[in-house]
Amino acid sequence: MDQFLAASRGTWLTRRAVHHLDHQDDEFGDSNLVIEPFSAEDPAVEQICLTLNINPLLAAGGARFWWESNLKPLARTDDQAAVLIDIPLAGDPTQGFLVRDKGYVEKQPVLSQYTFSTDGVMTVTTRYDSNVGTERCWFVTDQVRMRVSSVQCLDGVSMTTYCTELRCPSDATLQSLRESADSMAAGFR
Repeated sequence: MDQFLAASRGTWLTRRAVHHLDHQDDEFGDSNLVIEPFSAEDPAVEQICLTLNINPLLAAGGARFWWESNLKPLARTDDQAAVLIDIPLAGDPTQGFLVRDKGYVEKQPVLSQYTFSTDGVMTVTTRYDSNVGTERCWFVTDQVRMRVSSVQCLDGVSMTTYCTELRCPSDATLQSLRESADSMAAGFR
């Protein structure tokens, strides 16, 4: 998980399609997903683990996530954020638990189970009070991630989501490209 989170660091343009099976309604949209991994020494580890009565010494680190509009100035809010803590299964780095300060579907602290397949696909299963969510995420390249998820409610209502995520260049990368282009342009003058 630590390698997966490290590879996910940065800002991603998320292109999303959501399908609600109960009323055949689809939603489409773009947003930014910002991921910032952190070590097991981060203060959030103890705080979130203790919320769910989990020993913080079992944690291997985690990450902060923010969902932001890509059309408006960046303004991070707790309403559009989550923190997850990685609790790997002893002796098997391909499995473990994610402790989140709030779930994606129900906004409460939640414990999810994760597994990695041999081809690098991560599957996260979360059981809430009234539904079960399953998400799969994998890298197509270092710059492209895919995510698919489904939510099955106890009353039978279901929702599926498909996301393509494209890594956004950092400000430093953009500045370097600009300087390189300026240098090339000066050579043509």
